[in-house]
Amino acid sequence: MLYVRHGQTDYNSSNLWMGSIDSPLNKEGRIQAENVAAELSGIYIDKIYSSPLIRAYETAQFIAEKQIKTPEIVVLPGLRERCFGELEGTVKDEVTRKNLALYSGVESEGDFVGRIEYSMSSIDRKGLILIVSHSAVFRCLIENLGYSSTPSLEKIMNCQVVQLNI
Repeated sequence: MLYVRHGQTDYNSSNLWMGSIDSPLNKEGRIQAENVAAELSGIYIDKIYSSPLIRAYETAQFIAEKQIKTPEIVVLPGLRERCFGELEGTVKDEVTRKNLALYSGVESEGDFVGRIEYSMSSIDRKGLILIVSHSAVFRCLIENLGYSSTPSLEKIMNCQVVQLNI
C-alpha cells in the first residue's frame, strides 16, 4: 500500500492550521502533484482512496490521469484531515501543537484515531492501493495504529510517496 500526502496549499506555505478548511492546491502544489503523478506513472495502481478535501482529491486526480489504466478514485470521508476547530486559519506553533485539547472545536485524539482506524478497515486491499490524504492522518497511522513507512518517516512532506507497512 502506498501513501501520498496532498500537494501544497496557500495554508501550508503560510504555516497555518488548515484542518477541515477545504483549500485547493496552489501553483506549487499543482506542480508537486504533476511530479508525483509522473513518478508513479510506471507503477500500476489498482485503486486510489482519497480524502474528500479538494487538496487531496486534486492530487489523486493528477495521479490517476497519468496511470496507463486510470484507477478508480474512491472518496473515503474518514480520511479527511483532523479538525482543528478555532485554530484553523491561525499560525502553527509548538505551544498550540502541544495543547490541542485546550482549544474549542478541535477533534479529540481518541475520535480522530477511531475515525482513521475505521476508515482503514474499510479499504479493499486487493492489488496496489494508494491513499491520498493528510499529514495528521499519516502521523496517526504511524504513531497510533501500528503502521510503519518505507522510508521510515516521522513527518511526511507535500506529495511525498511512502510505502505503508502493517
